[in-house]
Amino acid sequence: MKKIILSAAIAAICAAPIAASADASNNLYGQMRYSFNSVDDVTGSGQDGLSGNDNVSLFGLKGSVSKDGLKAFYHLQTGAPSDANGGQAFNQRFYFAGLSGGFGKVAYGRMTNAYKFAGFKLDPYYNLSHVNAGGSFATGGASYGLSPATNGFTDNALQYNSPAFAGIVVNAGVYLDDSNEDEHGTNFGAKWSGNGAYVGVQLASNGKTAATIPGLMADGDALRIYGGYKAKGWSAGLSYETLDSTATAETNYLYLVGRFNVSKATELVATYGMVDPDAGAGTPEGTGFQLGVFQTVLPKTQMYVTYGAASLDAAGSEDPSVLSVGAIHKFGFGS
Repeated sequence: MKKIILSAAIAAICAAPIAASADASNNLYGQMRYSFNSVDDVTGSGQDGLSGNDNVSLFGLKGSVSKDGLKAFYHLQTGAPSDANGGQAFNQRFYFAGLSGGFGKVAYGRMTNAYKFAGFKLDPYYNLSHVNAGGSFATGGASYGLSPATNGFTDNALQYNSPAFAGIVVNAGVYLDDSNEDEHGTNFGAKWSGNGAYVGVQLASNGKTAATIPGLMADGDALRIYGGYKAKGWSAGLSYETLDSTATAETNYLYLVGRFNVSKATELVATYGMVDPDAGAGTPEGTGFQLGVFQTVLPKTQMYVTYGAASLDAAGSEDPSVLSVGAIHKFGFGS
């Protein structure tokens, strides 16, 4: 009898963590992203010829635990480049946590701010080899036609997203400057979604002396208006931005994207970007495009061929272009 009681007690102790974590989920995931490229960009990146490049391979860990309608969550992601990376196996990306429930969602830590996220979601070539937001060859970040404020992660961030009301979600964020209690970055926005369509606006600002929002200068403002439509076999989207500050002239950015599913396994993607700075802004003026074919060969593996180029108006600058053949392999473990 004592053995039965002891066995039952041991079983209860072992089962307790399982019961406590019944509403918890944890997932380890990753992406291996690599391409072989033919690059012509002597003026910008200084690269000309053939190269093999990692395109932001990464590891991530995310999870949550919920009870009575309240959820606590976390998300950690680190770069895991397959290239040398100076001998380092990993590099910093983001780490944040927060709470969500009937009140909406609050997150804090190092993260993608809401202004960047709206452009990131539109760009199918984000973190692939392409002509980047600065008009030169790069293996990650936003494409030409999106602003530099569509890059980077924001430290000391506190962001809020409201519950949806009539299809509208409102967001707000503050990004603290450690050196000055009165100089913080802010972001406000709203998005409406319904019947496959969506439209939104984001307004970001930096303090007068600190650039807490990446890609936006101190005492600078950024406005993004965006929208799109998703149908059964195709989708389209656009982003229009205006960035200005006391130090530089105003620059306008336009980015258009169209995606078409030839079949369940094959997708065609085309984008167009335009950058239009006022005189003296120092941003490369011009237009750019990117064309690509993505083939799903396994449920979590894609092969692709892309070609992108930009026509820049800067004196003495050669127009950059890149032809890429690459693969994206995704994996995940856990609940």
